[in-house]
Amino acid sequence: MILFETLNQPYILVWLIFSGFLCGLFFDFAQTITFLCNNNKVVKIVFDAFATLSSFFVLFFVNLNLNYGQFRVYVVFVFLLFLFLERISVGKLIAKTNSWCYNLFKKFTNYITKEKNIWKTKKAKRNSK
Repeated sequence: MILFETLNQPYILVWLIFSGFLCGLFFDFAQTITFLCNNNKVVKIVFDAFATLSSFFVLFFVNLNLNYGQFRVYVVFVFLLFLFLERISVGKLIAKTNSWCYNLFKKFTNYITKEKNIWKTKKAKRNSK
């Protein structure tokens, strides 16, 4: 690692881009959990706080490791920019995929319970004869 920060800036930017996308995935995970819990307010608050705190710690430790703890404007700007870009690009794709899988699972379970009820009524009719 180079001691002078100006020669390290491309390396720092790559890690900030990566960590911004990673923290966007934290927020996607929190959104998925709250979706599975029927948008419960308490679960939403807890997982949003978890995602926010973990994002802060990732930014802090990446900055501490690469930039010797000096917070500069571009560090926060690049991190937040790529966090936002992940949320509007990959985050939307993840949300749609989660919704599609959830709806498919619900249709499958409804079909199974419907078939189970049909077999119960057929069995009851046979036993009553």
